[in-house]
Amino acid sequence: MQETRKVFIPTDFSVNSLNVLNKLLKQSTNTIFNIVLIHGYQSTSSITDLLFFSKDSIIEKLQSTEFVEAYEVIKNAHQSIISEISIDIIPFKTKAYISNYFKYSNVDYFIISKTYELNFINKKSFDLLPYITTSSIPKKEIQINTNLISEFEQSGVISELFT
Repeated sequence: MQETRKVFIPTDFSVNSLNVLNKLLKQSTNTIFNIVLIHGYQSTSSITDLLFFSKDSIIEKLQSTEFVEAYEVIKNAHQSIISEISIDIIPFKTKAYISNYFKYSNVDYFIISKTYELNFINKKSFDLLPYITTSSIPKKEIQINTNLISEFEQSGVISELFT
């Protein structure tokens, strides 16, 4: 019988960050995953921005075409072991908010890369790793080859990378 696990994977919305997800799914045996790609994004405190705040519009703005294509390829290639996959924004850079977000999300563990450092292009993005490392939720580290991804990303052949 396959067990279902909810995992959080930090992302910077690059194809490189998706290789962590791909490697996890390729290594998986007897596990069904509920996956949430998480991204820290410090929203402003202006009333107007808060009134019109939309996680979906922020996610759409942060995603590149290559990221969306790679995300879809991975999702389709591993649909038999993915029960659910989504992307979420953590909109406040406060320890209490982030700790509560992790605590009440019922996540089983975090998946983080041993070798890839997230590279944030948007100035409002922030690294969740310091919050993840201090969390009591278990972590699983995965080693990825980032040189391979850069090659494919530059050539524009995303689907070749994740099949």
